[in-house]
Amino acid sequence: QEMEDNDMPRPEEIDKKTMWNVVIGALADNFGSTALFPLCLSPLALETYTFEFYENDEAPIMSVEGYQWLSVCVAFMVVPSTFVTPYIFSKCGVAGTCVIGNAFTGILTITLLMIATYGPATTAGFAGFVFCLYAGFPVTVWSQLTTGPMLDLLAPEDKIGYVQGLNNAAMNFGMATAPWLLGLLADSAGTNTAIWTGVGISFGAALINTPLMFHKGYGPAEKKKPRSKMALPGEDTDLIEKALAGEFFDQGQLWLINLDRVKKRQPPIVPKVRPYEEDKDALGELMAHAEENFLTRTENQNLVLAKLANPDEETDLQEFCDMLNEAMKGEPEEINEANSDLGQWVGEYLADNGYNPHLNSLIIKQMVLSAFPSITREKEFTPETIRANLLRSNQVMNEYLALEERKKYTRTKMLSSGAIGRFYS
Repeated sequence: QEMEDNDMPRPEEIDKKTMWNVVIGALADNFGSTALFPLCLSPLALETYTFEFYENDEAPIMSVEGYQWLSVCVAFMVVPSTFVTPYIFSKCGVAGTCVIGNAFTGILTITLLMIATYGPATTAGFAGFVFCLYAGFPVTVWSQLTTGPMLDLLAPEDKIGYVQGLNNAAMNFGMATAPWLLGLLADSAGTNTAIWTGVGISFGAALINTPLMFHKGYGPAEKKKPRSKMALPGEDTDLIEKALAGEFFDQGQLWLINLDRVKKRQPPIVPKVRPYEEDKDALGELMAHAEENFLTRTENQNLVLAKLANPDEETDLQEFCDMLNEAMKGEPEEINEANSDLGQWVGEYLADNGYNPHLNSLIIKQMVLSAFPSITREKEFTPETIRANLLRSNQVMNEYLALEERKKYTRTKMLSSGAIGRFYS
């Protein structure tokens, strides 16, 4: 759903300049790839590791059957590319992936040429040749997997077949003519010259495709704002923006919004933990709303308990627990960030208010355990435990409410007795 919400709208007409840039780049890529496969296998590897040995009446390092298996199995190396390219697209962009594939094709071709022509042919050299070919070939395919997506982004709904047909025609033309033309060059100027020509074309394809990296939609995927960090239609936008900015907001209203999201199987809002440095001058205001927030949380949880005690026909307790569990899981990155920020806030508060946590870590742990008794150690709600968990949470909130009442009583008693005046005099 998030992908659909962030998809780019289709253009009303084809950007022909960009379209021909993609098509010409694809054609150059196919010509350059011919120097890698088949020329690096035949004639280069076949001459180096087979025919030269036959001419000297020696057993070849690569038999004809071995060459056939080597040629056929290269095709299987396309499979890993199909799994990797979506991740590479998201990090480098579809055009960046294309340029990487073009350049790497040239680099791999040079590597294979050096292995096959540097010094006498050996079994170790052949093993290195095969390893580099098979290890590097999946990366060279990246460029051929990018032209389709790039052209698709350029096409209106009624022109998708046209641009994809043009893409296939260019690639098929390249695959049909490049081996013949480079083969003729190899016959007239030598295999190495033909391969070096293909290398130059591969790097040329990278240069041709480089401008595409700056085309809108061809760059790295923009990080989509998660639904836990945005208001959905019909929600209180102002309140949610305050929560996401770490400002004071109505906790009770946000609780109800998140409960509604749970029922709709949408991720709940994850408020920002504002740094202690920004909060320390407003701690009084923060505490001024404590009692009302404790009371609101208790009342909201009582509403849920009442609903669970008197379910209507549409209420399914197991389904409700499943929805809560799904919402509580959240995104690990968001959960870790919120936990870390809140822990840092508490640590800075303690350090700033005389608790010296670096010296008193043990007693502070005990104070935390006393102030935050366990509500549950279970990681998921079940129909058997949800009521007990809500009741336990209410018990904790009620203890905080009672503490606030005792504070007010103590302050009133001290004021009436004049103790505060004597203390400050």
